[in-house]
Amino acid sequence: MIVAVDGLDGSGKSRFAAALAAACAADGAPAALWHVDDFRRDLDFAGLDAEAEAALYYERYFDLAALDRELAPFAEGGSGAGKLAIVEGVLTLRIPVVASAAALIALTVEAGEARRRILERDRAKGRTDQEIERRIARRYFPARARYRAECDPEARADAVVDNHDWRAPRLLRLARARLPGPVERALARLVGGGARAGTG
Repeated sequence: MIVAVDGLDGSGKSRFAAALAAACAADGAPAALWHVDDFRRDLDFAGLDAEAEAALYYERYFDLAALDRELAPFAEGGSGAGKLAIVEGVLTLRIPVVASAAALIALTVEAGEARRRILERDRAKGRTDQEIERRIARRYFPARARYRAECDPEARADAVVDNHDWRAPRLLRLARARLPGPVERALARLVGGGARAGTG
């Protein structure tokens, strides 16, 4: 009972996942919500060229093994048996339990809109536009390109949602086979305009 919400930085994953969890809870299926960003490592990127910085970010920045251990009970029984876990973030198909056992919702957004949202989000964290643009160019977008080449999340997704206009997300594709019933119903409400997801 694991559902992953995946997408480019700025595609709206965090709030979409929160809205999905709220809609599931309203349907009598409370969900535990996990964030890839909560499993970041404190790494030193100083002095690296663009290629090395992109590789370090992709391969080491997130402790995906630790997140995999946290999610495993939802797939294997134990403390998470019979419960729903929603995990949101970048690179979710690199988490073994997600790749093997989760339903996947992929959010899509145009790169220009993602960049605008990232700038807005990271300015609120006190970062300069120069630092944000550096992260976009040397970490976020190269990692997404490598991830798409290696894991092809849109092709593997059980649902693909166009979240370019977060006020009116559009369902592009749905394969019901692996989506739990409460998640499918919640998703229908989200893309139908009932609940809304924002940037993240």
